Amino acid sequence: MVSTQYLMVNIPLFWKLLCKGKSCSEEIYVISKLQTCLLGKHALFSLVLVRNLNSICQISAADPKAKFPNLFKGIGVMKGCYSVKLKPGAVPCLITSPRRVPIPLLKQTKAELERMVEEKFISPVLKPTEWCAAIVIVPKRDGNVRICVDLVELNKNVMPELHQLSNAEYFLNILAGSKSFSKLEADSRFWKIPLGKMSSYLTPFIIPFGRFRFERLPFGISSAPEHFQRRTFQMLEGIPVSIYHMDDILIWGSTKEEHDQRLIEVCKRLKKCIFSQISIKFLGHILVGQGIHQDPDKIAAIENYQPPTNKKELKQLLDTANYLARFVPNYSEIFFPLTSMLSNKVSFVLEAPHEAAFQKLKKVLSSDPVLMIFDSRKETIVTTDAASYGLGATICQKQAYGRRSVIAYASRTLTPTESRYAQIGKEALVVVWGCEKFRDYLTGMHFKI
Repeated sequence: MVSTQYLMVNIPLFWKLLCKGKSCSEEIYVISKLQTCLLGKHALFSLVLVRNLNSICQISAADPKAKFPNLFKGIGVMKGCYSVKLKPGAVPCLITSPRRVPIPLLKQTKAELERMVEEKFISPVLKPTEWCAAIVIVPKRDGNVRICVDLVELNKNVMPELHQLSNAEYFLNILAGSKSFSKLEADSRFWKIPLGKMSSYLTPFIIPFGRFRFERLPFGISSAPEHFQRRTFQMLEGIPVSIYHMDDILIWGSTKEEHDQRLIEVCKRLKKCIFSQISIKFLGHILVGQGIHQDPDKIAAIENYQPPTNKKELKQLLDTANYLARFVPNYSEIFFPLTSMLSNKVSFVLEAPHEAAFQKLKKVLSSDPVLMIFDSRKETIVTTDAASYGLGATICQKQAYGRRSVIAYASRTLTPTESRYAQIGKEALVVVWGCEKFRDYLTGMHFKI
């Protein structure tokens, strides 16, 4: 509203104002010494240029628990029973005598069994069955035990569901522009899914305290991961702002407000969690707004690893290190002295070059390299290089300040045939291989090599 008390009024008018199909009649003042046109409160609301704000909603870490209390109590149950599909001609396996439970674990085992019956995860079996499995008792760090059922023979006859599981590298690079994160964790994920009665009688197990069958989907069934992933996909279908991998769901947003809105939408669908973080651990990586870091636990595992003494220990080391390969430039060249010892034609002898490769990897990982999150709107560059032992490729993107930031490294060892190529042939090979390796990023967009 403009006050005319201190301004010289030149021309008073009574005019009809129109804006996007809305109209109102207003008294207009044409005045001197005013550089910008102003509209009063009545005109602004009449033309719907502003709206009344009846309430302000601000989410905090405590709000989801207050708004959706049922999500944070107990295990929960998904709708619909799961039926285990057996292959044609499946042959039942019946274990008739239980494995002995270690005496120091008897009390904890009985207590865990009683808890599972009380929670209705399992129930006693009082009649003959065609199937029965043995159990293994695994001590937990908190002093309790986990009852693991050996369903190997049943799994030989179970038809797989073949639902795709999440790929960490692919999904972590669709988070461009994210600043705020939340992670929701499904406690005892498979036990949320009821088993059909016929399927339940495929899961009896024998223990010194009797025979029991599962009322919920057990962890040992081979089709359980794919089925749980499919159920999660069905629940969150239509919400493109979440990543789900087994029992973890990641929600993100470029602003806190956007993140909070998406979090509420996901919670509505789900009718344990970490809310509204600027840094979060997911799929074995640490996500921050600036990029992707390695999981410190995995780095610590490498740093604390002692030099291998045989090929089995060497393979275990390489399997752990391979998960971090995308953070390490020229990974295959660094590790070539070690990977070459896996060949059946070579005896295991740890010498100076192998120890040097081992220590170099530790040094590279301890520097905590950071990978940027891929953004399809930015200029993308692929650089390649062929060395004596292997191929290396890097995908980068040019940032606003002109600097190139690494999205991922990739490398592999040359085959014996490829190692005999001329250098120009190796360079051509690495260009083709690099583009194929990064095809999830490059397909459908222009890029430079």
